[in-house]
Amino acid sequence: MKIAITGAKGIVGSAVVKHCADQGHETVQIDISEIEDKTTPKSVTKVADTAGDYEGFLNALKGCDAMIHLAAIPNPVNKSDAVVHSNNVNSAFNGFHAAGELGIKRVCYASSVNAIGLAYANQPLHFEYFPIDEETIPAPTDAYALAKSEAELQAKSFVKWFPGMKIACMRFHEVATREDVNKHHASDWDGAGVKQLWGWVRPEATARACLLALEKSDNYEGMEIFNVHAPTTAQEMSSEELAKKHYPNVPIKGDLSGNKGFWTTEKAQRVLGWQHHEKE
Repeated sequence: MKIAITGAKGIVGSAVVKHCADQGHETVQIDISEIEDKTTPKSVTKVADTAGDYEGFLNALKGCDAMIHLAAIPNPVNKSDAVVHSNNVNSAFNGFHAAGELGIKRVCYASSVNAIGLAYANQPLHFEYFPIDEETIPAPTDAYALAKSEAELQAKSFVKWFPGMKIACMRFHEVATREDVNKHHASDWDGAGVKQLWGWVRPEATARACLLALEKSDNYEGMEIFNVHAPTTAQEMSSEELAKKHYPNVPIKGDLSGNKGFWTTEKAQRVLGWQHHEKE
C-alpha cells in the first residue's frame, strides 16, 4: 500500500513510518515541519499543515491507498483550550474529509483514552465499570478530551458521508516504554497515575495496531473504536487494590488481578489480531 502518515515526526508517527516501511509499504510522510528521512528508502516525503492548509493536505494525499492520521497537539498542558480544541478538531475534519474526497477508504485515526474524559479532566473522574471497554460513555470535561470525543463523532459521520469508508479510531494511552512511564510518574503515582489509571503502551505496539487497522479493514464496517494499551499497568501494586483504594464506588466487572490493565483490549485482539508485547 501507499500510506499517508500525518504527524509523521511524532513519537507514534516515527514508529509508524518505520514499521510500515519494514513491512514493505510506501509512505507519504506529512508533518507541519520539514522531514529529513534517510532511514526508510520506501518513503516519499511531503509536507503540509494538516490543520490550516486543506488544499496542500489534499495534494499530499493524492495517489495514496490509505491514511494513518496522527496529526494533532498531543499534549494540552500549558496550551490555550481554544488552540488545542480548534487545532485537533480541524485536523481530524481535514483528514477525514480529504480522504473521503479522494476516495481513500481505509483510515486509521489516533484517538486517545482521553476521549472518555481522563488525565486532563477539570472535574472529578467517574467511571461506569472496570476494566474499561470501547462501549463506555464519554464524559469529557476538558478541551483535549472534548476534541478527541468530537473527532470520533466526526468519524461516525464521515463513514456515512462517504459510503464504503472505514475509520478505525485507536484509543492510545501514554505512549512510552514501561520504564520511562515509571520514571516519569515515580514521584506522583497517587496524583497523575490515579487520573491516568496507570496505563501505557509502547510506541512499536501502536505502530503495529495502526497498520493492522488498515490491513484488517475487511474485519469491520464503518467506524470502530479500539483500545490500544499494554495489558498491565505501570504499577506493581495490585490493580484490584488500586481500584478499591482510589475508585471504591466503581464496579469491577472483569479481571483486575495482579497488575492487569484498567482497559480491556479484547476487541483489538479479536478484530485486528493485535497484541501488545512487553518487549518489542
